Amino acid sequence: MTRDKILPRLIACLLLALGGLAGAPAVLAQPANGDTDAVVVSPLSLVPVKDLNFGNLIPGATGGTAVISPSGSRTVSGSVVAAGGAVSNAEFQGFGSRNRLVYISTPAYSYRLSRVGGGANMTLRSLTLQADNLTPLNFPGLFRISSTNVITLRIGGTLDVRANQRAGVYQASFPITMNYY
Repeated sequence: MTRDKILPRLIACLLLALGGLAGAPAVLAQPANGDTDAVVVSPLSLVPVKDLNFGNLIPGATGGTAVISPSGSRTVSGSVVAAGGAVSNAEFQGFGSRNRLVYISTPAYSYRLSRVGGGANMTLRSLTLQADNLTPLNFPGLFRISSTNVITLRIGGTLDVRANQRAGVYQASFPITMNYY
């Protein structure tokens, strides 16, 4: 084949290939949606930030306890073994004006955690509190808001684990009350 015949055929093939590419989009776009949330906290309020979570525990033949400190660390005693999992103190945040008095209470000494699906329970007791931006006063549970308007409460507690405690997820709720004065 001569050059005069090859060149027009080559140009025709290139134009055909470019024409095929021109019909296809250069970028494949897929629509997507994102979620967003916002909570506006009102003055003299208290909102939960995270839950008290003891993580995974292995009960032993004699039982024992798991303790979460207000700072979020976990210790176990007796024949209870810590077996990983998400561990956290409970955390709440409040909002009130500087120098205002705040009374914080938990009405009961202990709370019953029930096994999801039934058949067993455990006891949560001895809730302990650590507060940021609150100055304790000479009455149990009474504080003065210190330097800023935002209050952070961190709560820990002791979980009683029975000997050979039945496996499963245990849940409960406990109330925290903040009265602003």
